[in-house]
Amino acid sequence: MKRMKLPHGKAWFVITVSLACLCFSNPGYAHVRWFIPDGTNPDVNLPFDLIALALTVATLSLFTLAVLFTRVTIVPQSLKAGLTRPVVTSHPWLWYFLVLILNCYLAINLLQGEFLAPNLTLSPQLALYGVIIQVAAIVLMAISVSLTGVAIVLTSLALLLFFPFFIALDYLFEFLFVGLALVFIGPSLNRNDYSLCKSLGQNKNQWRRTAVHLIRIGLGLQLLELGIHNKLMLPGMALAFIDQNEYYNFFPLLNLPQISNLHFVLFVGVSETVIGLLLIANLANRIIYTLLLAIFTTTFLLSGWDELVGHMPIFIILFILLLEAGSSDSEQVRRRAWP
Repeated sequence: MKRMKLPHGKAWFVITVSLACLCFSNPGYAHVRWFIPDGTNPDVNLPFDLIALALTVATLSLFTLAVLFTRVTIVPQSLKAGLTRPVVTSHPWLWYFLVLILNCYLAINLLQGEFLAPNLTLSPQLALYGVIIQVAAIVLMAISVSLTGVAIVLTSLALLLFFPFFIALDYLFEFLFVGLALVFIGPSLNRNDYSLCKSLGQNKNQWRRTAVHLIRIGLGLQLLELGIHNKLMLPGMALAFIDQNEYYNFFPLLNLPQISNLHFVLFVGVSETVIGLLLIANLANRIIYTLLLAIFTTTFLLSGWDELVGHMPIFIILFILLLEAGSSDSEQVRRRAWP
């Protein structure tokens, strides 16, 4: 494939523009297997040219900026506090809403005959068990949120037994860590779980903090895995999706036609990887969470209701993180904010 060269004078312009446009990259289509069947994607390699270098450098700059906002002392404390101070209410209404959304998600899967995700298809011998598992999770949620979390954790680990490894891996972290988060948020939502937590001599507010950490790390690991696996390692499927939906590649609209769809796949893959690392390292702040909300909202508007159904829990998780997550250098503030 012929590689396009970018004049040196435009290199820094691409770096600046692509960093500013990072908020329009699209982890929202991270699960490209929802739209592109296996075996239909082209066998391609990511480009290695000046454009690719500029896009990579610009995206990696996001990591540096995040570190500056959360670590460097020259940033005004008022700004740092506004970006990192957790806002915690005594009534965890967002967590209640997450449980409701999870129930809706499972119910929609049942109505559509799916097991957890569109491309997770159980064999006919196991299909009934898939229905039972999802119905049981919906019913059990009213009795014990923590116990439901344990069931989701076990189900997520079982994906590795019943599906090809890399397909299961695409969903492992999101279901595993949502399940773990439900285990720890349960005492704040359910009396039975609170009684269990109290009998163990544990503090439900401490468990709530742990739940916030778990969904942050889980979302970070999920973006990291999808960015590396579905974009950087196997760019063909993502390229097939962009070729079918070229409006996602916004760079030609910025008068940068040199940035091809394959360059855009690289850009999104590096973006997901960097944002995932920010979440895992607890370097993200409200700017990052707001960007992610804007990204998923944009992809919903572009892709329609199927996208919304698949990402409903992520919207609520991002709102929880936007309010309660804080960041790694706000522990003193956090201790004052949590009861």
